[in-house]
Parts: sequence; structure tokens; C-alpha cells
Amino acid sequence: MLYIRKTSGEKQRFDLHKFRRSLFKAGASEKEIQSIVRAVQKEKPRSTNRIHEITTELLQKKNQPVADRYNLKRGLMELGPDGYPFEQFVAHLFQALGYQTKTNRVIPGTCVDHEVDIVAHQNNHHYMVECKFHNRVGLKSDIKVTLYVQARFEDIRDAWEKKESRKDEIHEAWVVTNTQFTSEAIKYGECKGIKLLGWGYPARNSLAELIQKHSLFPITTLTTLSKYQKRTFIKNGLVMCKDMRKHKKTLEKLGMKPSEIKKLISEAEKVCKI
Repeated sequence: MLYIRKTSGEKQRFDLHKFRRSLFKAGASEKEIQSIVRAVQKEKPRSTNRIHEITTELLQKKNQPVADRYNLKRGLMELGPDGYPFEQFVAHLFQALGYQTKTNRVIPGTCVDHEVDIVAHQNNHHYMVECKFHNRVGLKSDIKVTLYVQARFEDIRDAWEKKESRKDEIHEAWVVTNTQFTSEAIKYGECKGIKLLGWGYPARNSLAELIQKHSLFPITTLTTLSKYQKRTFIKNGLVMCKDMRKHKKTLEKLGMKPSEIKKLISEAEKVCKI
């Protein structure tokens, strides 16, 4: 029986079934999964970080696209250090799901003006989307986040109700986080009708599942890139793996050789199964 220490410091029993499922979702074959499980059981690592290192190293040798998909959770955290790149990613995600989006909009409320991360609309329905980014494993979005978003939504809604025109009215609020919500945050959000989207929530169509289902991987999941390269690409508007080929000229301007660009585009498209 293997016990590991999570990044949060909590010690718990290693869930082999959950580990196998994460590899399967990333696209690993049964043979690859068995090989990695044996390697982990042989070393008996004591932390989730070490398990991730072992797994990534082995997958990079066996199947690079699977290594990148397996790196999704860590990759989302590398969209930092601040929350703006995550907001860009969420806007791309909503666009891929059929929404039109505008970022960093200032919307008047009854009491004060509010800077909203994303305003999304679809079928004449408008949403304010607040993005809560965490750059460390183990951090969760708690009830203070949902309370804060609900208060802002109510102030904006009250202002709209006083207007004669209902054009561009905000109908609902979303909270999107790259980690998990606490049970209290979920309870309050469901009670108030706030749409929540996080790593494992909702049970169906969670953030992780939407990314996998629609192949909407951020470039930060690519394990062959350095942190400097990832940040440079994001600053130049390259956020999604599926758009790598569209940014070929940007990659050239950043000094990448033709062979490097070709290899990077190939890796990104394989991750997205293009």
C-alpha cells in the first residue's frame, strides 16, 4: 500500500484506479499504462509531484502527445503567474463552445462600475464570466468567490432594471476556475443560480472534460516548451495548441528555426488530434 503527500501537505493513500483513469483519458494505451504503473510501484514515490515527474518522463519517451495531455492540470497553472492569460484561455474556450466574447468590459452597476473578465453571449442571452486562477495545486475557490460574484451580478442587474432598454442585459453569472470549488462554494452557487465550471465540476462537462472533449488544450500543456517560451508565446497571442499553425509567422519572428517550428506545430496538432 502506497501513501503519498499531496502538494497541499496532506498525506493520503495513492489511488491507483484514479491514476490509471487519468492516463487513459490522456490517451495512453493499456500497455503504456501498465508499464508506467509498474515503474511507479517499483520506485514508491512519496509525493504527487514525483509521480507526475516519473509519468511525464516515461510518456515523453513513449508517446509525446499523451505526455502533453497528461500535463493538462499543471499546464493550466502555468497560464500564470497572474490571471490574465487564464482569462484569455477561457475566452477562447467559450468561443469554441459557440459563444461570442468580449474581455475586460466595464459594466455600470447601481452602486459602482464593475470590470468583468469576460462578457459572453449566445442566442440573445448574456453572461458575465469571472475567472478565478490559482497557480498552486491544492488551492480551491471557496464561498468568498461565489459571494463576491453574486454581489457584483446583483449590482449590475439592479442597474439594468432601472433602464428603459434591456439591450445587452446580463442574465446570468459564471465562475470559472482552473482548480476545484469547495463544497460550500458549490452549494451557494447552485442555490443562487451561478454557473460554476472547474477542474472536476460539474460532474459532466467539467473544465477538464470540455478541454479533452473539444481538444482545447492551452500551449502551456506542451512539455517540450520552457516556461519562458510559454510566456513569450502567450504575450504574442498564441494561447491554444490548435492555433499553432496560424501563428507560424509569430514563431519565425521569435527566432525559431523552420525545423523547430515544424516540430512544434506537429506536436501541438497531435495533442489536439488534428
